[in-house]
Formats: sequence, structure tokens, C-alpha cells
Amino acid sequence: MVNSSDVTRSSFDGLDLNDIVVFARVVQHGSFTTAAKLFGKSPSYMSKHVSQLENALKLTLLTRSTHKVFLTDAGGVFFDHCVRILGEIEAAKADASGLGSELIGTLRVHSTPGVGQALVAPAVIDFNARYPTVKVELTVSATSVNLMERGVDVVIGSRDFDDDESFHTGLFERKLGPAPYVICAAPAYFGDRPMPHRPEELRTHNCLIHTTQKPDPRIWSARLNDEETAVQVDGTFHSNFESAILLAALQGAGIARLPLYSVAHEIRQGALISIFSGEIVSRRVIKAFYPRSRFVPKKLRVFLTILETRLKEMLLRDPF
Repeated sequence: MVNSSDVTRSSFDGLDLNDIVVFARVVQHGSFTTAAKLFGKSPSYMSKHVSQLENALKLTLLTRSTHKVFLTDAGGVFFDHCVRILGEIEAAKADASGLGSELIGTLRVHSTPGVGQALVAPAVIDFNARYPTVKVELTVSATSVNLMERGVDVVIGSRDFDDDESFHTGLFERKLGPAPYVICAAPAYFGDRPMPHRPEELRTHNCLIHTTQKPDPRIWSARLNDEETAVQVDGTFHSNFESAILLAALQGAGIARLPLYSVAHEIRQGALISIFSGEIVSRRVIKAFYPRSRFVPKKLRVFLTILETRLKEMLLRDPF
């Protein structure tokens, strides 16, 4: 992105481009203090430039609190235009320097754990092998990150971030593909038990509960003969750690409801058996979140294409 030091001080009908850059970065970072640290400036310096912009526009763009800033209605409209303008400047710089068609620099990717291990990490390795001129940094954790604060280029996940009000500020959301679920168990679990043929029969089985699944981890839904049935299940093992649920299922401890991307290999190998194949109801989608701009770096566009292709290939290869 454009740094304040890269921008020549110019005025357009009383608007200073440096003021616009500072305003956009303060919004993207969520506070004057955080933006100031990354700029190597003081919070008062950042505040001065935003105030100059507000005075030039004769509008209030931000409301301030001790630790956060919030866009006014007018500020939101102006910010949308700012990110497009700065994106165009960045694109112009790349084209002018002959770098528009090359993949260089560093790509910083963050992912939630399940999709990170099964899809994002292999896609990163694939991307890195094809484009060794790009350095890739992959971080994985269950918590969301502020992209701009940590310098992350893109966040990949299949969970909803709607409970994090600040997460979507200045971000574009791209849907990469569905995240279907599978209800499955190890062959050993059915050694002395009948396999359920209807969703209601799950009530009599020991179901392994992944407690972070939404909206309710104990309500499992399947669609048979065009009829959706929601069943409340329970069992002797509950965990917020998806890998622990998978391990328990592999050891024959019970029946699990897990994302296809987490169990596709085990189902192909016969270590797990899929129940109600293709009929499990899931509304989750794997998404990419990155800074909202008309100009998206080519390295990011190429990486997302590789990730999207891997997801499509998995869904075609592993009918669920």
C-alpha cells in the first residue's frame, strides 16, 4: 500500500493527498495510536492530518474514543472512495516501474486452523513452488486478526466473523467455495452397532460434539428425500478442538460431524465411513478477506486462484 513518505504533497481543490492517506490508514488500523506506530509518527501528527482533511471537506469523518475511531456516515462514503483512489495510485506505481506483471515481494497469509491445515497450507506450498520470487508467511490461529495492524494481506477461514464488529472495516469478502460437512465414524465403532440409516437414529449413538460449531453444536441436520431433518444429539466427549474430535472418531469412540476438508483423506483411505453421504446440511462457506481496493496485488489474486482450484478439485475428487 502507499506510505505517507511515498506521496508527494499535492492539493486538489483544497484537499491534501497526505491527509487522505493518513485518514485511510487510521480507519484501516482502527486507531490513531496503532496507525501512528506503523507510520513512525506520533498520534498527534495523525490527528492533525485528519483534522485538516475534515476542515477542508467541512465534514466530520470520524468520531473518536480513547482507544478506537469510528466512521461517521459521511466518513464511510469518503473512505470507500479513498481506498479506490489509493489502489489506483498503487497500480499506477506498479505499472510505471514495470512490476505490474511480475510476482515479487512478500505475501502474508493468515488462516483459521482447520481450513489452514487441510487447504491453505498445501496451497501456500504449491504457490511457493511455482513462484519462488515471492516470500510467503503463513500464520494459523483460531482468533481473528486485524489485517492492517499485523501487516497480513489476506485472512482465510470458514467461520463467521460477524461477531467481530471491527473485523470487516475496510475489507473485501470473497467466497471461495462451500465448506460441506460429513457425519462419519470409524468402522470399529460399528463393530457391534447398526449403522444409522435415518437422522433420527443418531439419538441412540454416542456423538462426538465439537463445541465451537454454530449455531448449535448438538443439532445435526441431514436432507433425505428432499426433507430436512434436524436432530439433537449428545455423547460422552465434547471438545472445542477439532483435531481432538477427529482423533476420537478415528479411534472408534463415536460419530463425528466434521468439515469434509478435515476428513477427506481419512474417508478415501477407509479409516472413516461417511454416513448420509452428500445429505448433510451446512451453510458454511470458505472465505477470503483482504483490504478493499480496486487494485488487488497480482500475487494475492494468483494465490486465491490456486486455493480456489484446490477446493474445487477436492469437492470433485471426494464426493460427500
